[in-house]
Amino acid sequence: MKYMLLFIKNEEADLDEVAQRAHYAAIDEWFSEIGRDGKLRGGEELQPSNTATTIRFQEGRPLVTDGPFMESKENVAGFVTIDVADLDEAIAIAKKWPPKDQAVEIRPVVNHDDMPHHPVG
Repeated sequence: MKYMLLFIKNEEADLDEVAQRAHYAAIDEWFSEIGRDGKLRGGEELQPSNTATTIRFQEGRPLVTDGPFMESKENVAGFVTIDVADLDEAIAIAKKWPPKDQAVEIRPVVNHDDMPHHPVG
């Protein structure tokens, strides 16, 4: 079963250079571990939320604005998609996420093969 892990962090938190190197080394090891196990299906780190562009619809017409969908100190910093046996295995992987000052949201990915059409929202 596929799950998306969303990594939520406080964008105002700052790391010094040494801490930042250790942070990314630990994350690289985490990615290597899931990759070796064949569970990683893809993922990326995201630019800060202030680089986002959001499209909202008002009266059926698109309105394009700079910035995130909502103002918050905590934002999605990145994501991975994993393919595992079940939610318990996804939780076990998420618990090993190295930055302990972040949150990890786990969401099942919709299996479109089991659906007659592909709904978006």
